[in-house]
Amino acid sequence: MNKVKMNYLLDVVIGLAFLLSAATGIAFLFLGSGGYQGGRNPGFQTVWLGLSREVWSDLHTLGGLVMIAGIGAHLILHWKWIVSVTKQMLPKLPTLRKRQE
Repeated sequence: MNKVKMNYLLDVVIGLAFLLSAATGIAFLFLGSGGYQGGRNPGFQTVWLGLSREVWSDLHTLGGLVMIAGIGAHLILHWKWIVSVTKQMLPKLPTLRKRQE
């Protein structure tokens, strides 16, 4: 697989993981507060769009972990470019040389 296709597929995976994490994060807005709270929390057993709170939580965690792994792979694949551009962007630092007398 060439580098362009690999970068494209990696970006697609990261993008899909972001959408999953964002969608499940928004779902938590509608699910209310979680936790058992000694049986006093009516939102504990909430089902939204046919999925329980635990499933939403697992999907959210999975999306986040896939994003972390994808971004890590992305950084590894582009490390030489990152270093090169960083060197260009930083001001030239004077080198420390011993004066020859």
